[in-house]
Amino acid sequence: MSVVVAEGIGFAYGRRRRRAPPALAGVDLRCAAGEIVGLLGPNGAGKSTLLRILGARLVPTSGRLRLFGAPPSASPRLRRRIGFAGDLAVHLDALSGRQNALFFARAAGLDRATAAVEVDRLFERLDLQRAADLPVAAYSFGMRRKLLLVAALAHAPELLLLDEPDMGLDPPARAELRALLREHARDGAAIVLATHDVAEAAHLADRICFLNRGALALDGAPAALLGPLRDLTYVDVVTAGAAPAPRIPGVELLPGEPGRLRLRTTRGPSVLPELCAALVTAGAHIRSIQVRNADLGDVFAAATGVSLEPRAPSA
Repeated sequence: MSVVVAEGIGFAYGRRRRRAPPALAGVDLRCAAGEIVGLLGPNGAGKSTLLRILGARLVPTSGRLRLFGAPPSASPRLRRRIGFAGDLAVHLDALSGRQNALFFARAAGLDRATAAVEVDRLFERLDLQRAADLPVAAYSFGMRRKLLLVAALAHAPELLLLDEPDMGLDPPARAELRALLREHARDGAAIVLATHDVAEAAHLADRICFLNRGALALDGAPAALLGPLRDLTYVDVVTAGAAPAPRIPGVELLPGEPGRLRLRTTRGPSVLPELCAALVTAGAHIRSIQVRNADLGDVFAAATGVSLEPRAPSA
């Protein structure tokens, strides 16, 4: 069953920005019960706006949206079927983490006893239990993100919408979040998550939707999207100062920046000796070389001509 059916969704922010490009321009998206859909794209691609529309927090300027088979409404009953963790925290700093989480769990329809059980379970799994009774004002950024996830997950929503859910989380918490999301999907929840993290999207999502400048550029299963690039190897070379581009059969130069060469080859790692010799002969001073297989970021760049911006880790 399709939990989300979005057809031709468009959105523009405010009259003052009427001349600016729309945040969304005719996006189609579906998400079925038990499916995890990843929204991948650079900052400003429209991911957060689309999530707010899917969560019935914004009304699209154009297009058609159906949630659970019906047009969305502002009714509390619909909101209780949705879990939403956006890019902005909505907690009361003077209250403890546990008090905040219990408030949102009760607002989502859980009775007092069930809310307490579910909040404690999630605090334990996300390693937030020791800080449960501290005021949120004392929480770090990562702790606040965990608390936001607890509020989104506690009532076991049928539709879960997450904006950069692993941002600010340490590796153990990221692994636990992945496990939680897979469990919710197995229980029948539809999950849509926005991310910059190509590795996370490839491992977690059943389907990837690439957004660029408010439009859907490409979508499909990660393995299918990577298929055309499966035989390609990418080589990143950092040099001291500018380096001349080597001309080597089977090696293609990609757009880069001064002091960094980005290369793509069909010859695999075996090209490295010839590449290094060509660079040294041309007078380049090599600082580092990285060899990697194609990832979803390369698929995005091939489809749009735009590189996904690397996300700085938060603590």
